[in-house]
Amino acid sequence: MGLDQPISVALIGAGNRSQKVYKPLINEIKPWVNLVAVCDPIRENADSLAESLGVPAFYDIKELVKSRPMEAAFVVTPVPSHHSIAIYLMSNGINVNVETSMATLLVQAQEMVDTARDNDVILRIGENFFRQPFDRLIRLINQDGFIGPIKRLTCWHDHTGYHNNSRWLSFFQSYPIAAQAITHTMPTADHYQMPHRLFDNETYKAHFYWFPNNELVIDHAGNIKSMLGRYPRPGYTELAGARGSIVQQAGKKNAAKQPYQGWEGLGEVRYCSDESLQQHGKSGVADQVFPIVHSSDNHDWLSSHVDLPTGRVEYVNPHRPGKSAYHHGNYYSAAVMDHIIDFAETIRLEKKSEYTDQDALMAMMMEVATRDSAIKNGERLSLPLKGESESDVLMRTKQRQEYGVDPLDVEGMLAIKFPRP
Repeated sequence: MGLDQPISVALIGAGNRSQKVYKPLINEIKPWVNLVAVCDPIRENADSLAESLGVPAFYDIKELVKSRPMEAAFVVTPVPSHHSIAIYLMSNGINVNVETSMATLLVQAQEMVDTARDNDVILRIGENFFRQPFDRLIRLINQDGFIGPIKRLTCWHDHTGYHNNSRWLSFFQSYPIAAQAITHTMPTADHYQMPHRLFDNETYKAHFYWFPNNELVIDHAGNIKSMLGRYPRPGYTELAGARGSIVQQAGKKNAAKQPYQGWEGLGEVRYCSDESLQQHGKSGVADQVFPIVHSSDNHDWLSSHVDLPTGRVEYVNPHRPGKSAYHHGNYYSAAVMDHIIDFAETIRLEKKSEYTDQDALMAMMMEVATRDSAIKNGERLSLPLKGESESDVLMRTKQRQEYGVDPLDVEGMLAIKFPRP
């Protein structure tokens, strides 16, 4: 499988994610992608990655575009740089796949979509959370109809924000009509969530999204890294159907050093039989439980399924990145590979993408709407947003002070090296 003519791609950014996620996948995606260059202003990073991949190194994006060995680019750089790099590349007729999140400002995201249209190129955002095992399977279970129509989705302590917004767009296959949010910040003991990130507080976010057809998402989380004894990822997710639920939650292990199952968690379908619904005093207790099973060969995620009375519901993973590309879990690299192949086939085969730039723009709008709602003490806001976002104004001012240029100034932002000293 693959393309008769793989797309030629330059990898923009030679940092941690390019090294740990993209580099191990290069051989596996060759039927769809021919990597032709690496570009990073930090010369040692560019040289090291380019040498290991056997391609030329560039240190300036303008020199790369001038040489133009590629028709497309993977932009794997810090989020504040996404807008300027994507706009510059697309303005020069180059297709772009940008890592998440799409941008820092909604106005940037809108300009990225508009620039793609104006220059007749493909813009995609490399979102992979909805491509992972549980999410792939829940859509099929919903289509099966065994637990009845699902109208409410509650997600606690997994991942609020852009990633989860994309998941809910994918599940409901529609755009929300309203958003609402509240936040709560409390002081905590000093703790490191990551080696370079010291925190002395914790913010809890509760996001609410109303979708058409009386569908509601309640998405809330505090410290998703499970620091300070908080509930570990993947948290608890419950999809409420008319006579049952689909559930995913953290599963405990016995090992003292690794007490929890990991990101994939434990899943099951809970069902209320006719007998349960007719019991007086205990009516509606889920008396049938069907476990969700994720299968692997110790290297690759192979499939996910649940055996229901209506038959087996199964998603078979088409991608096998292999042991060399293992990252986080045996499903993560497969999900990244999935969005890369989607991007390549959209360009070469002109197929409909599973996650379009308009979808990505809506995921960004959902995040901005919740920021605005929190500022307005939980006011419910209609979507799509109209006019200038209050939180965008505040963030744009903050970034202007931090970078010394307007974050919408493409040339000014291109001149900034990330990470900054």
